[in-house]
Amino acid sequence: MPEFTSQIAYYLERYKNGHWDDAFHSLLEMDHRALPELMMEFRRTDDIDLRIFLVNVIWEHRQQSCVEFLREALFDLESRVWREALNGLVTLASPAALEVLRAGRAREFPAQRKTDEFRQWLEEAIEQTEDEIRRKGT
Repeated sequence: MPEFTSQIAYYLERYKNGHWDDAFHSLLEMDHRALPELMMEFRRTDDIDLRIFLVNVIWEHRQQSCVEFLREALFDLESRVWREALNGLVTLASPAALEVLRAGRAREFPAQRKTDEFRQWLEEAIEQTEDEIRRKGT
């Protein structure tokens, strides 16, 4: 049994019972080694609000190891999920995060309106990330 499964289950139950703040901060305070299990929870659930919550918790750990997960979330069909992934990638502001953002330019949606919306958000995120990388000198 993975190391953090019972703790994660407990805090996700707290989240589902309306204790968002407690669940968020408790999951955020967990050891970074819990991140793969949190990512698995994201992949396991169809609950959009929970998926958004998990993306937020994961990127708020501020670990560069989350960039590939954020790439996955960036290609989610739900706009609220990919927007949360954008937030994380901009916050991490690393060359790897910038590479993921730039790769997002190839993303197409069935409806042009959705593609245009995504690209508008994406270009703003790229600009912010480039600015932050320049500012940090990385």
